[in-house]
Amino acid sequence: MRDVTAAAVRTLAAVLGAGALLLPAALAPVPVGYSVAAVLVVAAWCLLVAAAGGTAGGGGAAGFVRRRLGFRAARAVTGLYFAGFATGQAAVALTAGQFAARLRGDAYAWSVAVLLAAATWATYRPRPLSTPVRRLRPAAVLAAAGGWWALGGTPGGTASWWVLLPLLFGWVGIEGAVPGRADAPGGLTGTLLGVTAAAALYAVLLRPPAPLADLPLAPLALLSALTLALYCRTNLQATGARWHELTGRPPAQGTATAATLALLTLTLAHLAGGTTAVLLLLPGSATAAILTLVALAAVRTPETASKEKTHDHDHRHRPLEGAARPRR
Repeated sequence: MRDVTAAAVRTLAAVLGAGALLLPAALAPVPVGYSVAAVLVVAAWCLLVAAAGGTAGGGGAAGFVRRRLGFRAARAVTGLYFAGFATGQAAVALTAGQFAARLRGDAYAWSVAVLLAAATWATYRPRPLSTPVRRLRPAAVLAAAGGWWALGGTPGGTASWWVLLPLLFGWVGIEGAVPGRADAPGGLTGTLLGVTAAAALYAVLLRPPAPLADLPLAPLALLSALTLALYCRTNLQATGARWHELTGRPPAQGTATAATLALLTLTLAHLAGGTTAVLLLLPGSATAAILTLVALAAVRTPETASKEKTHDHDHRHRPLEGAARPRR
C-alpha cells in the first residue's frame, strides 16, 4: 500500500501544475465526458507503456524511445518537447496577462511583460527555484484555481467541442513517469490512481458551479498572474535544456530562442484575435505526438528495435535525456 500511495503522489506531482489554473481559464465550461475520455486514453496508454518496461527510468520518454526506436526518433521526441514548451509559454503568458489586466492595463501588454521577465530571469538567474517556492507553488496554483472555481468561472473561458487536444496540456509529465509493470509491483496501480485523481480534479475545475463565494478579485488575480509567471520561467529553462540536447549549444541560447518563438506566437494570436484555447492546440499537439511516439516504441518488438539501433550506432553514446519534470 505504501508503494501504491507513493506512486500516486509522484504521478500527481508530475502532471499537476499550471494546467490546473490555465485549462479552466481557457476552456471552461467543459462537459465531464471530455475529462472521462481523456483519462481513459491516458490510462490505456500507461498500461501499454508499463507492459513494455515503463518510462520512469533511463532518460524518460526520450530514453525509452531511443532504446526501442533509435536515435532519430528520440531526437524527434526532444524536438517536440522544445516546440511544445516554447509555444505553450505563449498560452501561459497570455493567461497571466489576462489575470493581471483585471487589476489594470491591457492583457496583451501584460502578457509580453510576463514573457520577457520570465525569459530574462531564466537566462540570467538560471538557478532552480528555492525549495520553499517549489513546495508552495503547487499549493498556490490549486488555491488560485479553487478561488476562480468558487466564483463560478475564470476570465476568458470559452466552451469548445475540440477541447480533447488542448486538454492533453494538462497531462504533460505522465509520459516520463510510468513505471514498468515488472519493476514496481504497486507502482502501476499507484500511477493509475494518480491519473484518475488528476482527471477528477480537472473535471471539477472545468465545470464551475454557480458562484459560491464573494472573493476579493484583486488578490486572487495577482496570485494567479504571479504563479503562472513562475511556471513560465521554469518552463523556459526546460526549453534551454532541450535545446542543448538537440544542438549542443548553451541552454541560455535555447531559452532565448524559445522566448522569441513564444513571443511571435503570442503576437500572431493577438493580431488574429486568437484565444488561449487556440494557443493550447500547439502544445497539445506536441504532447499527442510524444505520446504517439512512445506508444509506437512500446509496441515495437525487441528484435525489431535491435535492428533499428544498428543504424544509429554512431550516435548511441551521445547524451540525450527526456524532458525535465515539467513546470507548466
